[in-house]
Amino acid sequence: MEIAKVPHELIRWASRRSDQIAACLSELEHEYVTAVDDDGEPKFLPVVSERARARLNLMAAKMTRPPKQKARPLVQLGKEWKESAIRTSKAAVDVINSLLEYARPAAAVVRARVAAVVDVALAAVDVTATVFVMNDGGHVHRRHLLAEARRHLALVLRGRHHGPGLDEKIVDAAISTHCLDISEPKTVRGLESGYRL
Repeated sequence: MEIAKVPHELIRWASRRSDQIAACLSELEHEYVTAVDDDGEPKFLPVVSERARARLNLMAAKMTRPPKQKARPLVQLGKEWKESAIRTSKAAVDVINSLLEYARPAAAVVRARVAAVVDVALAAVDVTATVFVMNDGGHVHRRHLLAEARRHLALVLRGRHHGPGLDEKIVDAAISTHCLDISEPKTVRGLESGYRL
């Protein structure tokens, strides 16, 4: 929103939920540090650890969550958001009405600056982990890795064209680094690289 030059008042208004969570977290941390057992001894350490803070943060998020509302059409939600922003955000009405005009040029600038680069080693880890979880017992064929590599590329590159053989490079890296060939081919098809186990 800052890149799109959305006024700070509107940004602060949009982050009300995180402010509520932060306030509740502060209270929970105070309770945690001052909690005592039946003998009057401190229950916990006088300092909140990172692990405890993460759990308290989850508790704060649950405690401050507003009740679920009935599902409504997106058009209606947008209209209600706009009316609420105009009423309570202190941002100018013309800014709220023209947010899309602010956002589109900013998005184009960000897209132009961020080059889509594929890290083959990282993609190999992601592809292997996904296929391992999806297939029972971790037994996979090369074709499974190839299909997942293509899905990964579509997601990372957001539909942009990639060089030929990049999916194969990811699969080769996944197999050589994270897989073990346990094939015992009993058919001609089992000898093909795509069907090796």
